[in-house]
Amino acid sequence: MPTDDFDTLESERLVLTTLARGDEARLQAVFDACRDFFQVLHAQPGPPPGAAAQELASAAATPGRAAAVLSLAGTGEDVGAIGWWRGNPAADRTLLGMLMVAPGHRKRGLAREALGALEVWLAGHGTAALRTAFPYRRIHVPPIVRALGFRELPIREHTALGMSHAGTWLWEKPVGGG
Repeated sequence: MPTDDFDTLESERLVLTTLARGDEARLQAVFDACRDFFQVLHAQPGPPPGAAAQELASAAATPGRAAAVLSLAGTGEDVGAIGWWRGNPAADRTLLGMLMVAPGHRKRGLAREALGALEVWLAGHGTAALRTAFPYRRIHVPPIVRALGFRELPIREHTALGMSHAGTWLWEKPVGGG
């Protein structure tokens, strides 16, 4: 699996910039703007202090794992973040760990655009499918996930990963026109 990551990716309206240690304040500001992401997915009132530092440290320590900030191409304003882990759970799979857009910029297709740009890049680096997962108790998440093109994986996929009783909902979508 290749370990190179992009510095920036550009789409029609966004610039995705890969983050590294030293970018904690920038990512934390996005996390703070997207408090509901933490409420919905982690049942927390918002991001814990140091959440960005923890995310970037984990990315630095884990081959294939990365995070990028989403900025408006015209203004440079940071409006979201996306995080992924290439080669997880298999060499040709990438786990989508986070995709968030600040509330004032939602319902404009920015999440879809950011994900599309990342998918093109991932397909060029050996990813055949993108996966994501959610706790079963977050039943209001699937409409968003389905709208982004993911489909629910059958229980046999959970079992193959040793997750038959983990309470996790697995979703996947092909990338690169697969």
